[in-house]
Amino acid sequence: MDSPSEFEPSESEPSNLEGLPVDHQLNRRPDPGRPRVVFTSESDSSAQQSPAEQFLLRAPGQGSQADPFPGSAIVETSVAPEQKQRPKRTPGGDVSSSSSSGTGFFVFSIVFVLGMFFLGPEMVERYQYSSTRGKMLAEYDFAVENLGKRPLTDVSNAYQMVALSVRPSVVSINAIKDGSGRVEENGMGSGVIMSTDGFILTNQHVVRGADSILIQLHDRRQFVATLVGEDESSDLALLKIEAPDLIPATWGDSEQVNVGSIVWAIGSPYGFQHTVTSGIISGKNRPGDINHPTQSLLQTDAAVNPGNSGGPLVDAQGRVIGINTSIFGDSFQGISFAVPSETAKFIYRELSSKGTVTRGYLGVKPVEVKHRDAMRLQLPDLDGAMLSQVVEGAPAFAAGIRSFDIIRQWDDVEVKNFKHLYRLAEMTRPQTLVQVKLIRDGKERVTQVVVGKRPENMR
Repeated sequence: MDSPSEFEPSESEPSNLEGLPVDHQLNRRPDPGRPRVVFTSESDSSAQQSPAEQFLLRAPGQGSQADPFPGSAIVETSVAPEQKQRPKRTPGGDVSSSSSSGTGFFVFSIVFVLGMFFLGPEMVERYQYSSTRGKMLAEYDFAVENLGKRPLTDVSNAYQMVALSVRPSVVSINAIKDGSGRVEENGMGSGVIMSTDGFILTNQHVVRGADSILIQLHDRRQFVATLVGEDESSDLALLKIEAPDLIPATWGDSEQVNVGSIVWAIGSPYGFQHTVTSGIISGKNRPGDINHPTQSLLQTDAAVNPGNSGGPLVDAQGRVIGINTSIFGDSFQGISFAVPSETAKFIYRELSSKGTVTRGYLGVKPVEVKHRDAMRLQLPDLDGAMLSQVVEGAPAFAAGIRSFDIIRQWDDVEVKNFKHLYRLAEMTRPQTLVQVKLIRDGKERVTQVVVGKRPENMR
């Protein structure tokens, strides 16, 4: 896979917790000083429940109607009783006097001033963290107390339903090369049907250089596919077969998938057709390749092996949230990557409409916003992308955007990080007028930029 090389790496975004039912209950003794989850009346629950709470509290087979655990979760804090201290006595038996209090106060003042001078920034950062710690602890306790309250059979049935809903849309691919009729190792892969009229999305490396491409459907029908178009930067390609009565997959939203979400990978590893494996989302916004730091891939621990390439990664509703593309290292180690559906949908639309991909161009080099930058500019969070460089004469430069500006919003979309800005720019059609909201010298500014066309030699 290739990707533009002008950008710098960024750490993955944090994600919200997501409820996950299992077959056992973890019992914990109350911990003094730690928030504890209790339940109030049913009338107070609706306004307090998060999506994770609604999932955990919904009764099996009753949809959204019943709540087996009525009430919302609130936080109580147990505080240990204050310990009374006895006055300290001198060796002679008298209570020590406070004659040295002046000296003690003077020393304390010096230590306090020095501590604030050297530790001030660290203390501010610790305070920012502690402001969210209470919420995290409450969510943790809520999850622990509710694990295992759904039957294991419900979980098993859900897994089966996901597999049944997706497998008819997954195909096996044999790419024949060199005119020999021989299938190369990297020519064995998978694909996913995305339309009733025969468009199939797969990895570009699966069909690269193929003389002919054979497709086998779930019902064992076989067809010869034509290559509609390919995109090396995203490692995606689009095929077309002439076949009736196809069942297409449904797109999901990779932006709404969180770390810890259950996912399924379906494909033909080593030729074993329609193999289903499961795991979780292990990370988001991963580069996948250290040579391409601007790549933004989903990381999963679902078993993905040679032959899985091009197959779908789906969520708990059977929706495609990614296209499996690579593994880490020479063999499976529980670290694999998928092109997010946000990117895959853009590539699919471009290839299906005109057979090639046209990307937007802003002409900037964005980097992540650091804690020190947020503190200096008094930003409420670390969202956005700081521009370390603006190419002279590029669309951003013409719009008055300059180095060290922090872009916070792209039209009506909040910019999450520098990789998000890159994706927003490249998925905007050239000559589109975009309103950009940015921070410069601590002040908010709004400007408009006409997106250009990314140069062909830029990767």
